[in-house]
Amino acid sequence: MIITRKKLIAIVVGICISVIIPIITSRHLSLSVTSRIYTRLNRYPEIIFIPNYTEGPHLAARSAVLIEALTGTVIYGKNEHMRMHPASTTKIMTALLAIELGDIESTVIVSEDAARVGGSSLWLRKGQKIKLGDLIRGVMLKSGNDGCVAIAQHIAGKEESFVRMMNLKAQKLGAVNTKFSNTHGLTEPDHYSTAFDLALMAGYGLKYPLFADIVSTREAEITITQGESDEKRKLANTNWLLWSFEGADGIKTGTTAAAGYCLVASATRNNVQFISVVLDSDARWSDSAALLNYGFEKFRVMTFAERGSTVTGIGVEKGMEPEIKVMASDNMRLVIPRDLSHLFEQRIILDEPVIAPVFPGQTIGRLVIIFDEAELASVDLIAETGVARLTLPRVIIRKFKDIMVGRRYRNASVNTGGELFWDSLKARLPML
Repeated sequence: MIITRKKLIAIVVGICISVIIPIITSRHLSLSVTSRIYTRLNRYPEIIFIPNYTEGPHLAARSAVLIEALTGTVIYGKNEHMRMHPASTTKIMTALLAIELGDIESTVIVSEDAARVGGSSLWLRKGQKIKLGDLIRGVMLKSGNDGCVAIAQHIAGKEESFVRMMNLKAQKLGAVNTKFSNTHGLTEPDHYSTAFDLALMAGYGLKYPLFADIVSTREAEITITQGESDEKRKLANTNWLLWSFEGADGIKTGTTAAAGYCLVASATRNNVQFISVVLDSDARWSDSAALLNYGFEKFRVMTFAERGSTVTGIGVEKGMEPEIKVMASDNMRLVIPRDLSHLFEQRIILDEPVIAPVFPGQTIGRLVIIFDEAELASVDLIAETGVARLTLPRVIIRKFKDIMVGRRYRNASVNTGGELFWDSLKARLPML
């Protein structure tokens, strides 16, 4: 049998493929446990997903998500990227932009367009005046659609211009599946968001103390001016979770026929805050409570390093000092399952020996968090101070200083008759 050149090449290629594919496949299947546990979404901001984050409490909501507020870690998700009608949860973006761009002490004059907006309302009338800060409270507590349009016109001139700003901000925050067509959330075909995106916006808003204060307020009083008279109005928050759930501190309800019952909620216990979002849920209060309880009961936030805090001492070769203190260049916190917390390990990694001179702020190594023998997270360790290189002149100067210090103490001990003091001190001082 004669094998042609083409057949020979085909045979060789076939053998190579039969050898290489199993190797690649076996490598893929033998990925470490860690790579299957924590998933990172590399975009702004970086998002970390807890292992098996789609498993959790049974919910009535069509779409839901639970995140830890400080790290942004996703604890639970159910159709979290499904585009949905957001209803009045839209007002989260309206409020945070108003806080960012407006002067809360400035006076808003209600226009005719704002006064005739339908749906939930503050019952504003044309020509009325109200402080921007009060108007934001009216929007977030009472869910006033008319207040949203008044805010938009006050800050951007027209609602359409403010909506463009809302969309730009959403994209900047990483809410890539969100598009706003209005400021209040009344149903429009091209107005949508996701549970995940709303959680991102809420987490961002909570970084503002004013936003956090407003959304955690159960009841408030606002002042509306008509001509020369002031009218005081009392507002009750539509978020009943603030009364019924331990630690509840936000954020916004939403209800329309198209969106169903929605709630973006938050709660804080022992300095740990979780944010839950449920969309189109016939049981939004119990769904939200179940999610938040799931976070508190099953997970904990571990702080492995804080920016600027001393982590450890590292030995220095050929330096005037034998060791240097290193500190974390950034905060490092991880959300971990409570039943797996004992499996996490910290290691100090040095890429090379530390040799003097060392300069303040110089990167010395990394603090690495290990799980299942794989790197999960790390933070750079930087020198707190500098260490000069050990040279003969510096050695002589240091020894000379030591001798002079020793003589001063010796003279003091002789003058006071403290020979025992000198003997004990001499043993501690390095002498030539």
